Amino acid sequence: MELDPDVVENQRVPANGILGLLASYDVGKAQLAALLKKKELAAKNQLHQMEVAKAQKKQAEASLAQAQAKLTELELQSDKLTALEIASRLAVEEFMRLEALRLEDPELVTEHQLMKRENEMETALADFKILNDSYASAKDAADKTVIAAEANIRVADLTLQQLAQGLEEQAVMQEIEVAQETLKRSVLMAPNVSADTLQNVLEIEAVADHPPGSVDDRNSLTVLKVFLRPGEFITQMPIMQLGDLSQMVCVAEVYEADVKDLQIGQAAVIRSPAFSGDFADGINPETKERTGGMKGRIERIGGMIGSPGLANRNPLAPADRSVVEVLVAIEDPAAIAEAARRVGLQVTVEFDKPTAEETTANANP
Repeated sequence: MELDPDVVENQRVPANGILGLLASYDVGKAQLAALLKKKELAAKNQLHQMEVAKAQKKQAEASLAQAQAKLTELELQSDKLTALEIASRLAVEEFMRLEALRLEDPELVTEHQLMKRENEMETALADFKILNDSYASAKDAADKTVIAAEANIRVADLTLQQLAQGLEEQAVMQEIEVAQETLKRSVLMAPNVSADTLQNVLEIEAVADHPPGSVDDRNSLTVLKVFLRPGEFITQMPIMQLGDLSQMVCVAEVYEADVKDLQIGQAAVIRSPAFSGDFADGINPETKERTGGMKGRIERIGGMIGSPGLANRNPLAPADRSVVEVLVAIEDPAAIAEAARRVGLQVTVEFDKPTAEETTANANP
């Protein structure tokens, strides 16, 4: 989508390592912003649900208290029911005795007395029946109310426990973390800078913060080549090529038959017509010795033989030759600065014959 204005060929990259933004950055930014809003809504929803659960628990506790009070009342009613049962039984017994006496001697018990006793008996039986019938249903309802209230209290407690754990908010946080890591992939970063250094990924902008040519607070990497420009599609071609030019090496392709004469630490001279100044090729007029070139030493000798990657400019060179890669490190700071201006230059490498001391040193473990 865009490159950082400080990303310029042959210039050091920004210190924060941000090279530019991909087109997917805007979409990821919108998704992350939506998830952050979802997190806020989840927090508010959690508080609302906790208040609802607390209210439901209080309501269940009130229902439980009412049901327990009703059970206490029913216990008193049970005592009254026992008394009514006894009273109704006594009323029946008294009526039956008066009735038997009237049959024996009508003058002892009048019709009025018998009817009055019968009325008292029927009233006692009716009171007992009414109270007895209502007691059973009331007791069953009160017991069920207690069970339901206790269950509602347990449900409310479990709901409060789950809400206190913030499971919904934790799930949203995981989504946010994934979205943040995904959004970081839409930011072009220098390979020596971790994406973890990006703090607020929603506020990343490609802005110029260094004057041209300034190396203050810059990254150690240098932009060697920019292959793609903003608006172009990303394919197999890299977006840009970076390099750390504080250290320079030369990869020499040595004919396989000559590798046996090379040793680690052996001196070498790197030559090219492109070199200038002290490194340009020349002849000492007094000693007639060849001058110029860059000094280096063998740092690594490859263990694999393969086809050369460089074209041999000698038309008489065999086409089917096999070579070994030998890494020559450049040590002189001035030579490193000169070589840094010639990245990718095809050169000629001359290896010095190892001295007796070098041979002994490399032979000892």
